[in-house]
Amino acid sequence: MAWLQGLTAVDLGVHLANGKEFAATQDMTEEFRQNVTYQGAFGTDGPVLRRVQAADEGTFSFSAVLLKDGVGAKMNDETFLLQMRDFDIQVQRGNTVRTYTGCNWNRISIRSTLDNVTLDCDVSIPGYASPGVLINR
Repeated sequence: MAWLQGLTAVDLGVHLANGKEFAATQDMTEEFRQNVTYQGAFGTDGPVLRRVQAADEGTFSFSAVLLKDGVGAKMNDETFLLQMRDFDIQVQRGNTVRTYTGCNWNRISIRSTLDNVTLDCDVSIPGYASPGVLINR
């Protein structure tokens, strides 16, 4: 049944500056946050005021299998990513592409096993009032 088909790893993409991208994105997580505070008042039980505001930042995390040298124009190590500051990142999930601006990485780790080498990265997205620009393809 076609209507039950879910998105898979081939539907994911992480695109960085200058046309650089990781060819084999395995998983990714977009995290949206907001701050919720409650305030009470004298003579009342429980909160009387609730405030909701966008958090200072959001997070995008991804894992990609690193490929051997010479495989297209793809990124195959962490060198380029380590040098990036205040960059734009495009995140593709199926036909939806979100562009986040002014990003910086928080953590990069390289995991090596007998089967493959994987890069894991956490990216901080500042000023998180809305989840980026939506582009439908």
